[in-house]
Amino acid sequence: MPDTAGATEEHATTPRAASGTPEVALDPMAVIRDLAALPHRGATTPRETQAAQVLSDHLKRLGAEVHLESFATPRVYVWPVLWMLSGLIAGLLLAPLAPWASLALAFASAVLLFLYFDWRASPATYLAPRGRSVNVIGRRATPGQKAARTAILMAHYDSAPASLLYLPSLVRGFRQSLLISLALVALAPVLLLLGLLRIGEPVIGALRIVLALYFLIQGAMTAVDYLRLGYVNGANDNATGVGVALSTAARLWADPPPDLGVQVVLTGAEEAGMVGSHAYFRAHRRELDPENTCLLNIDNCGAGKLCFVELTGMVTDVGYRNVLWRQAKALASEPPFADVKPGTWRTGDFDSIWFARGGIPSLTIMAQDHRGCAPNLHRPTDTIDRVEPALVAHGVDFAEALVRCLASSFTNETSPQTDDSVYRGERGVR
Repeated sequence: MPDTAGATEEHATTPRAASGTPEVALDPMAVIRDLAALPHRGATTPRETQAAQVLSDHLKRLGAEVHLESFATPRVYVWPVLWMLSGLIAGLLLAPLAPWASLALAFASAVLLFLYFDWRASPATYLAPRGRSVNVIGRRATPGQKAARTAILMAHYDSAPASLLYLPSLVRGFRQSLLISLALVALAPVLLLLGLLRIGEPVIGALRIVLALYFLIQGAMTAVDYLRLGYVNGANDNATGVGVALSTAARLWADPPPDLGVQVVLTGAEEAGMVGSHAYFRAHRRELDPENTCLLNIDNCGAGKLCFVELTGMVTDVGYRNVLWRQAKALASEPPFADVKPGTWRTGDFDSIWFARGGIPSLTIMAQDHRGCAPNLHRPTDTIDRVEPALVAHGVDFAEALVRCLASSFTNETSPQTDDSVYRGERGVR
């Protein structure tokens, strides 16, 4: 996405609690309450910085060595989207004055929009006002043990800007609406080319105006609630994921699985376009060996029913049927996790997407309601009174069991690499 190649490690903190003895357990609700006590955790804001410090303190109390890795990011996803839509609108409206320039501008904007909403690195993020965010990384070594494999527990700690597009009445059809909008995006340069060739006038001219008005309305819907309300509290999205990740890590560090190291990566600026996870992926790509690394992402675990996500994608499909998926499916086949089901997610995507496309076995666990949605997503109602503590605890149990099953499976497998005989395409786009 943005300038993540310049990700830098700011500092390492001491891996010991003030008492001198690392904690061996952590209540996930304690983490959630600490994060939800902040009004919000918007990317690059002082509140996000406060949240990173809160999480560093929790990791230190668990005896972890903590690193903060800084990276550049858009302040909010709203601005890149508005820049790209503005390019389309300008191209459509200025065609009579500068037809070739308008065609080039509309075509470039269309390409950037397709890249952005298929969650691929897009130069559009360079156009947005940017700031700095940090990823909070925790590692805890086991004395006398050098693990050959690594399980990464990932969760983003920033909170989203409020968005009218996530109203409950609209969010169920989020992907369908996006695909319709992208079809109209593709239509824009076609109309400009037809106008340039003087084909279909004056109808083409009228369609250009209608399309420009449509994109203007889309831009207003994208920005209006952010401009009115700012950021949401983000108790469910994603203080719950952070709480589950830290509590799971505490259990695994207290009783380490054999031959498996556990690392926690808490990402910033996920709500700016999964920028923090992309920064981490680029900075650590050489050490992320697909043969010996798995990533478990945790997101929105506070309301609904727990599931593991096997398919995502806004435009192209991304499959997650790999070794983690197999273990999750086996766990969910009997109590106490028989209520955990496989799921899909089409409303945006997760931090895990960069790793899945990069060939790293990955999986996201989350909670969804009966509609397949995350309750209160990107809305001011995402507050701690709507978080279900029992569900959060269930998420910790499932995440811990999944990592332990993964470690046990390595005794019978040569590597955690994806089994292409089970599902073709799970190491990237189907």
